[in-house]
Amino acid sequence: MKIDLAPSSTGASFRAASFNEKDHTIELTWSTGAPVRRRGPNGIYVELLVMSAEACDLSRLNSGAPFLDSHRDGDLSHVLGSIVPNSAKIIGGRGVAKVLLSRAAGDADTIQKIKDGIIRGVSVGYSIDAVEIVPQDDGPPIYRVTKWTPFEISGVAIGADAGAQVAQNGKRGATVTTSPATARALPADCVDAARARMTIKHLSRNIPFYSGTTH
Repeated sequence: MKIDLAPSSTGASFRAASFNEKDHTIELTWSTGAPVRRRGPNGIYVELLVMSAEACDLSRLNSGAPFLDSHRDGDLSHVLGSIVPNSAKIIGGRGVAKVLLSRAAGDADTIQKIKDGIIRGVSVGYSIDAVEIVPQDDGPPIYRVTKWTPFEISGVAIGADAGAQVAQNGKRGATVTTSPATARALPADCVDAARARMTIKHLSRNIPFYSGTTH
């Protein structure tokens, strides 16, 4: 069965202490895979990204994907840097990467806040390719995203804890499977769902979601 899902976004945080002055780079965690409560055409559900090399296609990040200001991709002035090629990895269930930051004068104030640890929120933009729906007897269904592709990372002002996702204008088809209604438990590697918060932003006719974490 096919279902249309808008691309999503999820987040994590910078590590200000990792800033390399010589290379003008900084390391970050762009997803922890934590569950995020969302609202879709069929009501509320909990989205859970599967954080593994098999589930997550890192090719676009590792080809030098953009590092944006708050997922704004309308013009080049919002590009604050780029992902260092081949630096995006999934380690211990967390997505990590290194970002080459802009040296342009017009970006200096924002970059300085990142370097100083004032801006710490990060959100990753991704498209969804396959979802497993796990019905719950005592709550909203869990949408386990079993195939997904990150395509940008953003610095954000406000981020939810733990989970991760960014949407772009447009939808794509995703393969969906439904597990038996008796399945109730979240996967064992799931962090506390109560930590996740949701921020909704409307884009055109779609409703993408933006969330990030700070530590």
